Amino acid sequence: MNKESGNFIFLIKKIGHYSFLHLIFTQIEALLVWLFGSLPGFVGFIFRNIAYRFLFKEIKGFAYIQPNVQFVETRKLKIGKFFGVNSGSYINAVGGIIIGDYVLIGSNVTISSGQHPIDGINPPIFSRPVLPKEIIIEDDVWIGAGAVIMPGVTLKKGTVVGACAVVTKSTEEYSVVVGSPAKKIRNRDDRK
Repeated sequence: MNKESGNFIFLIKKIGHYSFLHLIFTQIEALLVWLFGSLPGFVGFIFRNIAYRFLFKEIKGFAYIQPNVQFVETRKLKIGKFFGVNSGSYINAVGGIIIGDYVLIGSNVTISSGQHPIDGINPPIFSRPVLPKEIIIEDDVWIGAGAVIMPGVTLKKGTVVGACAVVTKSTEEYSVVVGSPAKKIRNRDDRK
């Protein structure tokens, strides 16, 4: 077997569990996100809102999506009313993501609902299928710049995630979490 045919077989094993329609949709999704994702100003805002209303599973209301936000698996992404996400963020909904109302996401945030299995030495990690783990972000949540939200996490109502925090566990309502891994430092209502 030559190198090219070996690469082709590897690729088929990597994507073989996806349907043909799924592969076509992901290519259309990637093209539209690329086309409209970097348009500046008000014109870009309008075009992104129109395109994403067709791609996302649901957008309930106003969605302020800055330029250069990368979305993957948009058909598994639900967004509530009054949603804002800043430039440089990456949102991968392979396992499903539900975002509530009045949610703000800072710049360069990573939210990915797929986990790569690492146990064992075979097959190589690259060739293993992603394990989908839904992420839920409830109402009135603010995620600070550079934060990472890991698969399977629920950010409860009113949570504030500090800049560069890595959230590996679900939070309590109205908690403020910081650090890596993120730990609760207080409740929002502690200081009035």
